[in-house]
Amino acid sequence: MKTRNKKVFLKSYLSASIAVFITISLVWFPEHAFEAAVNGLNIWWNVVFPALLPFFICAEILMGLGVVHFMGVLLEPFMRPIFNVPGEGSFVMAMGLASGFPIGSILTTRLREQNLCTKTEGERLMSFTNTADPLFMFGAVAVGMFGNAGLGAAIAAAHYLSSLSVGLIMRFHGSKERSLPSKYGRKIISRAFTSLYEARKKDGRPVGQLMGEAIRNSVNTLLLIGGFIILFSVIINVFKVLGVIGV
Repeated sequence: MKTRNKKVFLKSYLSASIAVFITISLVWFPEHAFEAAVNGLNIWWNVVFPALLPFFICAEILMGLGVVHFMGVLLEPFMRPIFNVPGEGSFVMAMGLASGFPIGSILTTRLREQNLCTKTEGERLMSFTNTADPLFMFGAVAVGMFGNAGLGAAIAAAHYLSSLSVGLIMRFHGSKERSLPSKYGRKIISRAFTSLYEARKKDGRPVGQLMGEAIRNSVNTLLLIGGFIILFSVIINVFKVLGVIGV
């Protein structure tokens, strides 16, 4: 118990010391901190916000309409044997592959909140649904870094195959733990539509309200992401000025 308390105290003191050090550094180098904050804001506003907002809104609406439950029943025979996750994971995988991180983590969290997956299944799902988006791989990496658009397909293929390979390996993670009941059975299409109807009925929000809340929740999530981008942009730049990390 004493050892545990010492570790807790050490973590508390260390966290406080780091926070004080960073704050003093910001005051000591205000110009560098401001410049880094502006750069982080530009990245968030010009790249991250427009790239992710439509996907976030669509994901929220689809979940409210019951489409995730529909896909969960329909694709359970595919997702469960291969990745050992519920069928709803197919929605997370599709959105993650299309829009890139961090939407995979966010949607996995939503599934967990709605009790559509266990903690272990969520960990398996997150291991292979957080990928870079195609625009980044084809544009920023292939064209911007290598100057060869033809490399985009090879980069994307290697990236996605690696992610799927991780998913296949992680299917054995926590295999001894109990999973949610499987949705295998006959008349799978009929049960999928029934699941969609029941989920929509349970949600009960009018379409207008659903869209409004989807936009609000998506913007709030992106504001949080933007805050982290700006914060770490400032911290990294200050550390460069101090010589803690290389330029």
